[in-house]
Amino acid sequence: MSNFSILLLKDSDVGVRQYHFGSKLLFFLLTLFLIGTAALGWKFFEQFQTITKQSLLIEKQEKTQMAFQQRIDLYDGRESRISFLEDYVEELKQSEHNSNVMFKKHSALFRSNTQKLDELHNYICQTLETQCAPKLNIQANPKQTVLWLEQIYQDFIVFNQSLQKFDSRRRSFEEQANIIQQLRGQLVETEQNLSEHMEFLKVNQETVTRLTKKISKTTGITLSKIGKSKQAKTKTGRGGPTILDSLSLDSPQVLLSSGNLRHFLYSNSDNYDVTVAQLEDLSRLIERNHSIWRQTPTMIPIRSRALSDRYGMRVDPFSKKREYHAGIDFRARRGTPVYAPADAVVRIAGRKAGFGLLVELLHGRGFFPGKKKSVRYRTRFAHLSKIKVKRGQQVKRGDLLGLVGSTGRSTGPHLHYEMIINGRRTNPLLPISRFNPDQRLYRH
Repeated sequence: MSNFSILLLKDSDVGVRQYHFGSKLLFFLLTLFLIGTAALGWKFFEQFQTITKQSLLIEKQEKTQMAFQQRIDLYDGRESRISFLEDYVEELKQSEHNSNVMFKKHSALFRSNTQKLDELHNYICQTLETQCAPKLNIQANPKQTVLWLEQIYQDFIVFNQSLQKFDSRRRSFEEQANIIQQLRGQLVETEQNLSEHMEFLKVNQETVTRLTKKISKTTGITLSKIGKSKQAKTKTGRGGPTILDSLSLDSPQVLLSSGNLRHFLYSNSDNYDVTVAQLEDLSRLIERNHSIWRQTPTMIPIRSRALSDRYGMRVDPFSKKREYHAGIDFRARRGTPVYAPADAVVRIAGRKAGFGLLVELLHGRGFFPGKKKSVRYRTRFAHLSKIKVKRGQQVKRGDLLGLVGSTGRSTGPHLHYEMIINGRRTNPLLPISRFNPDQRLYRH
């Protein structure tokens, strides 16, 4: 084996000096250099791994922060809905309070007219000097008032007979006949006041019942069995003139029997109790289900009621073949506003193939006809000429989404409206016709 060595010569004043380096020393220096290089490379490798791990950790933290921000935005939206529901419940309570105030007002008017009738009755009794029913007690309850009205009803029959006798003898009793005529005028006026008041109460009761049925039908909420059980107790025939209509001094033979007055007043009292119970049930149910109701797309998204194409199979305007149409088309002029049919979050707001300018709303859970459980709603509005919302934006029922146009696969200006229930396309007319029967559409 050959040995290597290095000889260094250095010139100086003394002479030439020699430095001799053997092969072992050179091998030791080379080995030391390689070990240093390897240690430095390992250090760089460890620093690279550390930097890579820190980058992954930072990316994970950013994703976690984004998810946390999305949750915060979701909670903010729920807080706004809760605030709206609280305002709506307060409005309902105020309406109920106003109804109670009106009822008390007209009840007070009824008591006032009853007192006038009592005074007139006493005056007639004193004038004719006949035995009559006792005076009405001011603290009398409704049942006692009904019994008293039945008694004075019999008195008025006697008064009517006496008045007819006085009328037949008016030549000899001219002065008494004039007094009786005045009394008859006062009686007719009082009768008309009471009749108008009773008629007003009946109309008010019918209006409340009609509105209750309409709200119940619109929201799809079934009232509790309280109203049904009480209606069963009062389920008797209705119709014909009231008792007050028969209080005529000119035709005593057509007066109603004494039991009809009690039946009429008791029936109206029970009907009022039924209405109050129904409104209380409806108020409680609306408080629990209002968020779902607000997310149910029941409103027609455009003011036009004319349809150019319905949901289902149709002749395609381009291919001229029968093809499936996934929505309904509203006829409308370019630029007609398009509104949100319910509260939602904008899922898509942009151009899509075939749809043109498209807005898609994610409503969350809502009611659907024929289903006991709530469903997930999505709605689409296609062929728009302009979009007025952005992706991720919160919208409420009636907010502007865009303007009608003819972008995408379209033959002219119209609105293509689709509804997706639990991931499946369905006929958008189903919830509209069920929850809003007054908004009728027609094929142009």
